Amino acid sequence: MPRREALRLAVLAAATPAALTLVSPAGTAQASAAPASLPQNDPAVPAGWQVKPFANSQVTLGDSLFSANRDRILNFLRAYPADRMLSNFRANAGLDTLGAQPPGGWDDATGNLRGHYSGHFLSALALAYAGSGDDFYKDKVDYMVTALGECQDALAERVGEPAPQPTPVARVAGKFGRAAKLDGPQYVSLPADIVSGLDDFTISVWLNPAAISTWSRIFDFGTGTTRNMFLAVSAGSAPRFAITTSGGNGEQQVNGNGQLPTNEWTHVAVTLSGSTGTLYVNGSPVGTNTGMTLKPSSLGPTGNNWIGKSQYGDAYLKAAVDEFQIYDRALTEAEIAALMSDAGGGNVASYRFDEESGERAGDSSGRGADARLVSEASGHPGPSHPGFLAAYPETQFIQLEQYATYPTIWAPYYTCHMIMRGLLDAYRFAGNEQALDIVLKMGDWVHSRLGRLPRAQLDRMWSIYIAGEYNAMNSVMAELHAISGKEEYLTAARCFDNTALLTATADNQDTLNRKHANQHIPQFIGYLSIFEQSDERQYFTAAVNFWDMVVPHRIFTDGGLAGPSDNGELFGARDVIVGTLGTNNAETCCNYNMLKLSRGLFFHTADPKYMQYYERALYGQILASRRNTDSTTNPLLTYFIPMRPGASRSYGNLGTCCGGTGLESHTKFQDSIYFRSADDSTLYVNLYLASELSWPDKGFTIKQSTDYPADPKGETTLTVDGSGRLVVKLRVPYWVEEGFTVRINGAEQKVDAKPGEYVTLDRNWRRGDKIRLSMPFSLRVEKALDIPTTQSIAYGPVPMVAKSDETTYREFSFYRDFTLSGDLEDAITPTAPMTFTTHGLPLVPLYVNDTDRYHAYFHRVEPKIVFGKVDSGVPNYEREDSVTFLDAVWAEAPFENRGRFQSAVARTAEDWVGAGLMTSTEKDAVVSAAAKAKLRP
Repeated sequence: MPRREALRLAVLAAATPAALTLVSPAGTAQASAAPASLPQNDPAVPAGWQVKPFANSQVTLGDSLFSANRDRILNFLRAYPADRMLSNFRANAGLDTLGAQPPGGWDDATGNLRGHYSGHFLSALALAYAGSGDDFYKDKVDYMVTALGECQDALAERVGEPAPQPTPVARVAGKFGRAAKLDGPQYVSLPADIVSGLDDFTISVWLNPAAISTWSRIFDFGTGTTRNMFLAVSAGSAPRFAITTSGGNGEQQVNGNGQLPTNEWTHVAVTLSGSTGTLYVNGSPVGTNTGMTLKPSSLGPTGNNWIGKSQYGDAYLKAAVDEFQIYDRALTEAEIAALMSDAGGGNVASYRFDEESGERAGDSSGRGADARLVSEASGHPGPSHPGFLAAYPETQFIQLEQYATYPTIWAPYYTCHMIMRGLLDAYRFAGNEQALDIVLKMGDWVHSRLGRLPRAQLDRMWSIYIAGEYNAMNSVMAELHAISGKEEYLTAARCFDNTALLTATADNQDTLNRKHANQHIPQFIGYLSIFEQSDERQYFTAAVNFWDMVVPHRIFTDGGLAGPSDNGELFGARDVIVGTLGTNNAETCCNYNMLKLSRGLFFHTADPKYMQYYERALYGQILASRRNTDSTTNPLLTYFIPMRPGASRSYGNLGTCCGGTGLESHTKFQDSIYFRSADDSTLYVNLYLASELSWPDKGFTIKQSTDYPADPKGETTLTVDGSGRLVVKLRVPYWVEEGFTVRINGAEQKVDAKPGEYVTLDRNWRRGDKIRLSMPFSLRVEKALDIPTTQSIAYGPVPMVAKSDETTYREFSFYRDFTLSGDLEDAITPTAPMTFTTHGLPLVPLYVNDTDRYHAYFHRVEPKIVFGKVDSGVPNYEREDSVTFLDAVWAEAPFENRGRFQSAVARTAEDWVGAGLMTSTEKDAVVSAAAKAKLRP
């Protein structure tokens, strides 16, 4: 019996869910051809669609860079235990977690986004089944859906239960006298601005941890996640002090050198003296940073000053706390050591926690800065409706209606969307009817919460940064309406209208600057879904206009989204690219959603611009988002793909949003290779990617054989199995410069192949017919919209990066090496297929996924008009549109001979003189230099 079948039967027969964690060795999860008869519940085609997709099960991938990354994700999905994805749901429902720990990251046991990653995981499993036909993935889907149904039923039994009361903070024996025991959702709240005026300082504390939870805070002072300073009990392997005024990416840190012990008293202190920060454990320095420029006074007023609680919503500290001291100077190492035997006394604040009980923690510094011991309820009330399903209580949704902000809550409807989307995908791609039943009940719950709220309240909720993020909830609710016909679901979909932005974009007013990108892109996917169910034109117009505001105005060379360098999750200003280059640019989730939106708009319009962007982003950002190594414990996906010079990619993201969308992206590469017209008369070939299409309704199978995008010859062959009339539309990529040749059975076809359009073949096809396409790759530069001298290099559809550890822009000059062909390859040296060197640096595809530092952009420096070895001595003047003289000349290449080249130089020089950009004397020098230059063909 094949091992795969044995595993499947073991799962079905197992009495415990542990069978679902059986793992095949890395590299063996290669997808088989998915049978077209898989139980896929495709939705009805909307009346307005001109083009429609094929079922995922109708297209299988051949060997390529894409299938290699897909197989890595399939191995992860196969290996990762389903019970870990269910742990938080079971805990919230009061069910046995079967000893499984949650995934971690944002899906840890206490985080305010827990449950979202499980939804992505369920979607990815369903997509894996649709693409592979391997019942292992379906069995895992079915197992998760059954468990989620049990959680929903358990929660339904608790509808209307009152909320439990909080447990007061206990006092226990301390290091000196008494101590406060923080256990669960408990913390100490210090007065506002208690550290706001400090420069040098010392904070010391005695700590007896019951457990070490990564990112739990010993203290955290600030105003949210942008401006704060904190001491984490662990940053993964050791304590960390950090201070920032620009969020996580701007932290100045002092890291310890080992994990703190549990169940024993440990003294921890941090000092800042000028630019030197020092972390002490038990009187000895364990970490130092001598380059600190930030200090408590840099934070401004601080309203959230906590012991044991995080600005980010991380797990509460579980520890006994004693002798928390704040000084307005940096104690010496000897003074810190003395605190091992002396409780000390901070002159800013001193909390000894010697009270027997009560909420007050007295300040013994004499400044009257008493603190408050806060307990939050560890339980929660029963749900308001029997359809509720989440991995945390309904409290976050209630608080959102009261306008709570992040990090008090964290995007509850975003998490809800991920769960509902996962269930809908389980129904659609894996044929699980129970999943539909569960998600319909969730839809009833959503309507019960939102359908009663006034428009003004909804608008205010959706305008709240992060907390009001709901992903594509409007799309999910519109899809439920399409399936069920229930009007309440379409009403609930409209509840998610973000009225101000919807109205602005429908009126073609660009207000995107500094809006949270991934909070808003999915909204327009939902507007398109509402339009498909209601025919209300405003929604469609808004989606079309929004896309045009993003592409190309906020797009990097790899298709990633440009955002301000201080927060790459936001939209940047229109047409500002260089001004946004940072280490946290191009969030991968944004591309996932932009591809969904592009695909949906193409179905309505058949406008090739949407597929041109789709190719750019898929072959750029998405293909570059998975590390080219195997792992069954870590998805090894990117969050950002940074564009700043000398940046590098990091991989991981188990439990984050981009780690979740990345799972889905890499299991559905086949979903946009081929489309068909609404009347089934036309086949659209959108992407050149090794694959096979099964179209039994038309009696055709189309197999595409290609090494694209790893083969610079740019060749692909489509082999037809079947016969009959069919129109075939072949997309001509936007980057084609060296021709797009079409041959049918060896005979070249006369086609009007315009880059960015489709070539149409209309004929009666016979079994064995072959369509051979050739679209040779060529090197080209792409200029940034805001500063055209900042440029990138691409080779065909592939963004190229120069490898260099330098963190300043590299300066490249190319024109002096051009020949009459005007080909950039004359100035860049090939070293192997798809690799080059230029200016002493390796030039490689962005899809080579390693952790090396790279430069996606460089500075183009062409200061003088030079032809080959002949320097005219004339500056390379530029027009108002930033086109330089040399740009204008070489735009006319290739030149048939030297005479044509010299004519182009003379003509351009006349134009420059006429425009007042060059003197007659300079013109003569330039023309003379062109005549002297011995450029080869």
